[in-house]
Amino acid sequence: MVVSVCILAAAGLAAGLMLERQACQKLGAQNDALRRQLAQMAELTAENERLSSLLAQANAHGANMDGTAGTHGATDPRLEELARLRRQVESFRQQNNDVESIRADTRATHDALKEAHEARLASRKPVHRDPGADNGAALEILEADYGTTRTNLEISAALNDRIRGGSLKIVAGNKLAGDPDFGQVKNLTVVYRFGGAVMTNQFREGDIVVLPPEAPPAMP
Repeated sequence: MVVSVCILAAAGLAAGLMLERQACQKLGAQNDALRRQLAQMAELTAENERLSSLLAQANAHGANMDGTAGTHGATDPRLEELARLRRQVESFRQQNNDVESIRADTRATHDALKEAHEARLASRKPVHRDPGADNGAALEILEADYGTTRTNLEISAALNDRIRGGSLKIVAGNKLAGDPDFGQVKNLTVVYRFGGAVMTNQFREGDIVVLPPEAPPAMP
């Protein structure tokens, strides 16, 4: 019965992490699309300013604002191009507003997923009891933050579940509890108690984590 409950809990957590990863990937793709659009807007704005300067020069020589040049009655192609670019810039501004609205919705979804993930971790019970739990030298993870300066996950419960034989040996990565900041290099900061002392260690994403740190071999 206990094994079945553990399997169901693990399956539920895996499904939640998959949904969170998909939401982060979607947010990353939307951010890339927004950056491309902003770059295009910057180019169009620069071209708009250049043509506005040309328009000012044409007005100084007697060009009319309705697109005719003096008494020649011919449409100035520069004015037509300026009008076209202005319409295009306005269209990109509207698209930018739409993208900002989508980003706000996506951030709200990401925050909701993060809260749900933290609630799942808080409600989880350890599926094992470490043999050294009654020993004064037992390892206990007090705090564990995985992420970047912008956002992170508190994963102390997940690390405590991985303690075996009085030690923790893992790889710092998204498989611990998900990806809190898609596309960015994360850090894992662990505050733990061992042998009556409280210590803090920090690891980079991809590092092998061994707690408590293994003592170097004695010199012969």
